[in-house]
Amino acid sequence: MSRDIANDADALARLRRLGADAVPVVADGERWVPGVDLGQVATLLDLDYSPGPGLTPDILVGRLRHALVTSTRLTGQFPTTNLGDKLPNRDRTCQALANHIVEIAAGYLEVESGTDFEHRISSAIPEVELDREALAARCRAVRGALNVSPSPLYEHAVGTFFGPATLHEVLERCTWHVAQHVRQQAMLLEALDIAPDQPLAAAELDGLPLPAGVWDG
Repeated sequence: MSRDIANDADALARLRRLGADAVPVVADGERWVPGVDLGQVATLLDLDYSPGPGLTPDILVGRLRHALVTSTRLTGQFPTTNLGDKLPNRDRTCQALANHIVEIAAGYLEVESGTDFEHRISSAIPEVELDREALAARCRAVRGALNVSPSPLYEHAVGTFFGPATLHEVLERCTWHVAQHVRQQAMLLEALDIAPDQPLAAAELDGLPLPAGVWDG
């Protein structure tokens, strides 16, 4: 069962009792592991799981670049008066979500350059929230910096807040993280009776470890 610590005081209290300092967390009784590490989750739940990204780095980079283009297009469809609307059960606006999406990809570039994948980068909260025009320009710059690197680089060990990982694994995580939020943007537009302009298609999501639902909980 999924619990939302932002809206469930009992769930937040349990998280603190467990000693976890960040979400998502998967718990079985008093045992818990970071929910972002599927290998640890599988071990905790005694599941058969073959760790490792299912897509090659070049495909992931291409998917990430495409998702950023899609996000900019969908962000442009929101009426200005709705950019400040809050997301379902979340203290985040549609404009903040659009900024968050770009910062996820920008954070991956930091990790690629040698920075650890810290909570700060994973959270991807911009220091200054950009308006639609400035955000589109930043997105173009980030997308332009996303290129396929030499293959050995992706197997380099990266320090993360959930344990050791490879750059390939961090790339996969950032790619599906962006894709999931772009799915959410499309659903938000539909809720406004606006048909999303070329949202991410099923083929563009295939192979990414995405949750079944667009929203958790």
